[in-house]
Amino acid sequence: MRLFVAALVLAIPLAAQNCSFAVNPLTLSVPFTASTGNTIAVAVTPANCFNNGWIATTNFPWVHITTGAGNGSGSAVFSVDANIVSTSRQATIVIANQQVTVTQAAAICNFKLSPSSQNFSIAGGSGAVLVSANCSWQVFTDSPQWITLGNSVNGVSDGGVTFTVGGNGCLSGRSGHISLSGSGLTAPLVSAVTQDGSTSNFTLSATSATVGAAASTGFFNVATGPGCGWSSSSNVSWLHITGGSSGSGSGNVGYQVDGNTSDARSGIITVFAAPGVQIPFTVTQQAPGPPAPVLNSVNNAASYASDAVSPGLIVTLFGQNLGPKPLVPLQVSGGALTTSLGGTQVLFDGVAAPMIYSFQTQVSAVAPYGLAGKTSTQVQVNYNGIVSNTVTMPVQASTPGIFSLDSTGLGPGAILNQDFSINSTALPAARGSVVSIYCTGGGTTSPAVADGSIVSAAPPLPQLTTQPVSVSVGGINATVSYAGGVPGSVAGLTQINAQVPANAAPGNGIPVVIKIGTASSTAPVTMSVK
Repeated sequence: MRLFVAALVLAIPLAAQNCSFAVNPLTLSVPFTASTGNTIAVAVTPANCFNNGWIATTNFPWVHITTGAGNGSGSAVFSVDANIVSTSRQATIVIANQQVTVTQAAAICNFKLSPSSQNFSIAGGSGAVLVSANCSWQVFTDSPQWITLGNSVNGVSDGGVTFTVGGNGCLSGRSGHISLSGSGLTAPLVSAVTQDGSTSNFTLSATSATVGAAASTGFFNVATGPGCGWSSSSNVSWLHITGGSSGSGSGNVGYQVDGNTSDARSGIITVFAAPGVQIPFTVTQQAPGPPAPVLNSVNNAASYASDAVSPGLIVTLFGQNLGPKPLVPLQVSGGALTTSLGGTQVLFDGVAAPMIYSFQTQVSAVAPYGLAGKTSTQVQVNYNGIVSNTVTMPVQASTPGIFSLDSTGLGPGAILNQDFSINSTALPAARGSVVSIYCTGGGTTSPAVADGSIVSAAPPLPQLTTQPVSVSVGGINATVSYAGGVPGSVAGLTQINAQVPANAAPGNGIPVVIKIGTASSTAPVTMSVK
């Protein structure tokens, strides 16, 4: 018993003995490249210390401890990821309550971007840039309006970035850049992207107009691509630009002509599209005298397009001294519209057309069905025996245009819902329901109809069966159940019944497009869908 107590007493100092840990080194540096086998020595004294266990830990994700614990003297081993930025970084490893500081050198970054330049046609297309790198990088463009980058625009090593170039609707070519920024780069690396333009991307609806001696106004259209800038100016004091002194994309140039008290005169409105590129619009003003009708343009009465006419198209003609004041509305005689209103006649190749109304600055008529098969027609206005200048119009089989509710040719269309209510934001059409779309420019019908005749409700109704008819609502094809004349209305007004697609997007301002033969309506006419 005494021997046991003595042994226990002798063991007490040993059990209470403190262990000492020596960690070396407390600071060390590693290269910027990835490395393994980095070692920190741990010495424990005394060697037979009972409390000699140790653990190595770190909270830094780029440092990985591969040997992180021991019992007695040994080594902690760790690896590091490559540094991908051009600045050094530090991490700490804690061993036996002692902190070891690890400093990793800044990366020596190298970057390359290729090719140095790429060129695209006006149609646009797809391309790619190649990145050679060993550090973090990101690709961006200074022209996101027409250069669209792919999804992968950053990385830490070699890679590629795809991009697409949109079509260029401008007369002038354009240039942009795809740039590479990277860690340590003082300036981005640049790859140039250029795109061609085309003179066909910039036109005027007319290049001249003849006006009477009295003060008057007019306009012409500038056609070019979205975002393409232009400007206009007049070279004489009596010809004033009232709208469109500058613009971007397609638009109108409005002008005002002062009254003329002297001889005939001419002025020019010049439209500038690019340095050194310009198109003149010449205005010739007649000398004072007996008022003569002046015909400026022949337009689709629904869309106001002035590019062509077709058999049975309802047209609106703009000009001066075309008819009386006040307006004279249509007259029916013998089941058809008269060909003269208030002393005004509209002549197509010398043939008087059925009249809708007549007024000083604009008249409306129905193009004769006899235009079928022709390629062009000569249009004039005869007012009180004086014949206007001639406007030559191309003839097409169809020139569809949808009437709008406010008669501007734009916005909500003249469309009836299935319950005969007027389609509007307050009364949208249900998907799957049938709507009636009112338009003109459908061309010839079967059976054929007489010029200016009032369509009878008795069958057979004149239908557009000589050419295929289609309708799209919000870009989705709609089933057409009827396309033809409107009973009780003049031949030339067309009704198209179409079923709103079941998968059409609901909302207001849904675009509606009709196609008859090879021609489509172009003005942005819309409807409301629920």
